[in-house]
Amino acid sequence: MEIVRMILPVLVGAIIGCFTNYIAIKMLFRPQREKRIGKWHVPFTPGIIPKNQKRLAAAIGDAVGGHLFNMDAIKESFQKNGTKEKLVKKVATALYESEACIGDFFSSDENHDELIEKFSGIMAGAVADKVRQIEFKPIVAEIGKDAMSDLLSHKMIAMLINEERQDAIYDRIAQAIHKYLEENGEEMVHSAILQNVKEIEHKPIKEIVQAGTSQEGLENVANYLVDRAADRFGAAILQAVDVSSVVRERVETMDVAEMERLTLSVCNKELQAVVYLGAVIGAVIGIINIFT
Repeated sequence: MEIVRMILPVLVGAIIGCFTNYIAIKMLFRPQREKRIGKWHVPFTPGIIPKNQKRLAAAIGDAVGGHLFNMDAIKESFQKNGTKEKLVKKVATALYESEACIGDFFSSDENHDELIEKFSGIMAGAVADKVRQIEFKPIVAEIGKDAMSDLLSHKMIAMLINEERQDAIYDRIAQAIHKYLEENGEEMVHSAILQNVKEIEHKPIKEIVQAGTSQEGLENVANYLVDRAADRFGAAILQAVDVSSVVRERVETMDVAEMERLTLSVCNKELQAVVYLGAVIGAVIGIINIFT
């Protein structure tokens, strides 16, 4: 009988500790909905997590968007384990060996011809503007002196076409070139660019790339472009996506039963340990009660 009197408090304490911790863990998620008896709200309903789901969603969203999934973390992950180098190499290899043509990417675009025309027009306008700014007189003079060197070696011709007249001739030629380019330059450049663009878009990409650089050189270009794209557009993309809002919305709308399942799948062993720890603490308290 004395043994029962000693064991009973320990056993009761262990059962109470185990049961209370088990109930406490269950109360994290349950009840999943608010309970009412008439107009009276039943205390502790819904459970802690369902009741604070919006606050929890906001906290998780801020943590993920502000600290875990920011630009610095992405860059660090991208640089880790050679991920960036592998991507650059794959892109460079794909371009260097691609049988596709640039035109293949636009073949289904109804506005393809119009886009080519506009692109050529923009390029032609830019080139023509630069050409018109060239000072042609020094160029004409240099060419003219070389072309007329034999003629000017004759004294009679040199007397008739002296330096002053040569300068006037070069000036008139330069003015004629400027006038011609003003009237026809952009159209000429546009026609040439349009023809070249049409030729290029039907060439395999590998021919264009291999004609301009080696695969190693292309990897250097791809590496530079990846870095520039990450620096220039990475933050803007993250801002546009708004990771914090996406995570917050997903957590807010997640079913409580699904949240419970996910939580238990991750830390079920730890929660079970908490239940057993409650039993141990209860047993210890029971032992203490025996000797007090």
